[in-house]
Amino acid sequence: MNDKKIISRILRLDKEIYNELLVQDGAFQKSVAIFVSTTILVTMSGFRFISGLLDYLQENLILFQQEFQQEFSPEEFNLFQSLIEELQTFINSSDTTTSLFSSAFSSLVATVIGLVIIYLILRFLFRKEPIPKDLLMINFFASTPCLLVVPALFVSSLFLQGFLILIVSIYSIVSFGSGLKQVYMLRNIEVILLIVSLTFGTSILGGA
Repeated sequence: MNDKKIISRILRLDKEIYNELLVQDGAFQKSVAIFVSTTILVTMSGFRFISGLLDYLQENLILFQQEFQQEFSPEEFNLFQSLIEELQTFINSSDTTTSLFSSAFSSLVATVIGLVIIYLILRFLFRKEPIPKDLLMINFFASTPCLLVVPALFVSSLFLQGFLILIVSIYSIVSFGSGLKQVYMLRNIEVILLIVSLTFGTSILGGA
């Protein structure tokens, strides 16, 4: 199966694609390539969105101050302005290559933590026989929808950038749930439980 067909079937949430990919020669290498590519694209899009948002806040801070002067004191606005400037300085001074590698490593760590949680639930709660490598492949291939974030690198609208990043993130989660359902023959409620556990578990352990 060629790469275009794999991507197309994953995006269409094909009901057999993940089972076929798990037994296809060279599929693991393809899944890693997709994961790395989507991580880079999402990171670049995220940095561009945050940078644009900070610039917008900086440019309109005086208007915000006039609008909300009753709710916030001048000291609070000065603190907010200082925070914006520090974040802008950090983003502008960050080395792009280092940031991408750091993001890829952080994503991999978060992925491993989340997949460990899912493995334990599948094994001991749902009485399945999950294989760690299969879980990795499902997760990596499920990031395919994040390839659609590319337009966020070129559009100037902050709203469209944020909307695209949000939509592809949700799409990726749905794709991951579809993969789990296919491979482990889960019910919808079980898939939802796994996704919720993945989200909260990763957030809690990642922030610890």
